[in-house]
Order: sequence, then structure tokens, then C-alpha cells
Amino acid sequence: MKVLIAPLDWGLGHATRCIPVIGELQRQGCEVVIAGSGDSLQLLQKEFQQLRSFAIPGYQPRYPAHGSMVLTMALQLPGFLRVISAEHRAINKITEIEKPDLIISDNRYGCRSPAIPSVFITHQSNILMPKRFGWLQYPVRRANIRMINRFNVCWIPDFPGDDSLAGDMHSSGDSPLKIEVEYIGWLSRFACPGGEKQKNSFHKYDIAAIFSGPEPQRTILENIVVPQLKPSGLKYRVVRGLPGLNSPEQDKSIVNFLPSRELQADIEGADLIVARSGYSTVMDMYALNRKVVFVPTPGQTEQEYLAKRFMEKGIAFYMKQNEFHLKTALDQAKNFSGFGAFPKNNLLQAAVAKAISMRGT
Repeated sequence: MKVLIAPLDWGLGHATRCIPVIGELQRQGCEVVIAGSGDSLQLLQKEFQQLRSFAIPGYQPRYPAHGSMVLTMALQLPGFLRVISAEHRAINKITEIEKPDLIISDNRYGCRSPAIPSVFITHQSNILMPKRFGWLQYPVRRANIRMINRFNVCWIPDFPGDDSLAGDMHSSGDSPLKIEVEYIGWLSRFACPGGEKQKNSFHKYDIAAIFSGPEPQRTILENIVVPQLKPSGLKYRVVRGLPGLNSPEQDKSIVNFLPSRELQADIEGADLIVARSGYSTVMDMYALNRKVVFVPTPGQTEQEYLAKRFMEKGIAFYMKQNEFHLKTALDQAKNFSGFGAFPKNNLLQAAVAKAISMRGT
């Protein structure tokens, strides 16, 4: 069976959480073809060099350096809608060439086909809006649901009920989706047998800073954190989340990109992680039982919600980007538990097997 999988290019998280999905598809005997754009496509090409891949139109969102995130996104909306139409045309061309039996889209609304069973992956069936734009909550949610309903199945990378990480970003009890909804459990690209640390992990760094996400905010955070790390006397590693750049850095503690195995070793070898609070990063930190200081992207409601959620649970300290202070982060992190054991998950295996069986139905 041949499966076409296409992650969103909005940061790297959608691509990284597709890594375990691709792995499970391969374990169940599927031939996998990748479609994507930008850094997220390059990341998967580096991880799965043997797989065929196709470039499709990218969203290339731009975050504001200052001002309203909602307004900036609203101004880009016409362009995003054009990309959805363009990616749909591109997927149709790819399906003519590859003739897949199943399409899996991670948050790409145009990556589907009425003639082929299509799965949509999202942790946000309920897109949260800032309080002052609360009046937009219903129409945004309604539009989101309408587009997801064009697929056959919706996979949610979470557990329902009390074990949920995403919380209010989806609702396990009153989903308005008309298609089948399946929880596939938390996903992480990092090998994590039963939530235990890798046997070869050892202390390498006092702190590791993982930067990713759309510009210019990715660079703004880097320019805030790195100047505080350099004179600190701490042993640190900075991973800039730029797989498209291979130029060496003068500071050997800073790298543009690391393959998953190397990144896992560096994260496990660090006493503390500084990272964005994107959902895929949250799952990765949970998978590796790490202590984290979350610095959400300013104005990105999802990341702000998750950062506050885990601070309230006593798991991870949260700092606003413009207030980031390294010594405060180090001191406050001691008061938080860090993430616990990542539960074993057979939900993805079952969901993949079920999706494979949709062929020909």
C-alpha cells in the first residue's frame, strides 16, 4: 500500500510529529511518499533520505516583530487561501503520478482527494483566540470544522479526558466534526521506550536552547537568549532549527540543525531546556522527561495557552519573550517538576491499521 503524507510548513513541529507516523506506516508495510515545503520538507528529507518527496506550495507565514498577531494573520489570510487551492492542485498532480491508496495531511487543508481516503491530523479542532478577539472564536472554529469535514477521518495527537495535553484546543466530549475522530496518543520523533531515559544519556550541557518557528520571531528570541548565554559561564548548546542552512558557526556551541538522534542526545544531556511551547515541542519534552522553560511566541494564542497550562500544573516555568532573563529562568525552573513519564501508546498503531483498511472502501 502506498501512502502520501504532507505536513504543514508552519515551523517544524508538524513535520517532526509526522516522523513517528511515517515510522509506523513503514512498520505496517506501507510505501511512503512525502510532500511538503520549506524547512519542514527539508527536515523530513534529511530524516528519510530513501523516500521520494515532492515540493508543494508553502504558506511561509510571517509573524509580526511588533503589534497584533491576529491582525498580521488576518492580512495574510487571502494568501493562505490561495495556497490551500494551490496545494490541492499540486496534490492532484502528485496522485496522478504516484497513485497513493491513502493521503495523510498534517494541518494542510488542501492535501486531500475525493477519490482517495484522506486523513487530517490536528490538535486544534477548537482554535483559540485572544480574549479581545473572543467574538471571532465561533466563526473561526466553524470555518476550521467545515474544512476538516472534507476529509474522511480526523486524527488527534493526544489522549481524551484527564490525560489531554492540548486541553481546550480540542474537546473530547462535544466535537462538532461530522467525520470520524480518532485519538492517536502523543507523538514524538524521539525514541522513548516506556518514558525511560536512554541508557547512554549523560550530562553534556547546563542548558540547551531550541529555537524554531516562523520569522522574525525565531531570530528575535535567539538574539535575546544567546547574548545572555555567552558570558554566563554555563556549558550550553543552541539549536537554531534551520535545516536549510549548513554553514558552520564560529561558536561551536551553536548549530543550525541536528538530526533527531543527535538532537535527542543533546536534549537528554542538558539539565534545562529553553524552547517555544508549540504543541509538538511539548510532546517532545514529555517524551524525554525534561525540565523546561517555555518562551511562547508573542501573540500566538496556542503557545501562550500551553505555557500557562503547564506552569499552573507545576510542570514548567513560563516567561514572556520580552522579559526573558537567564538567571531568573535558572532559579525559577528549580521550583517545577518537569515532565513525567511518557505513556506507551498503541493508539497510533491501531489508527494506522484502520486507515490502511479504508483502501477501496
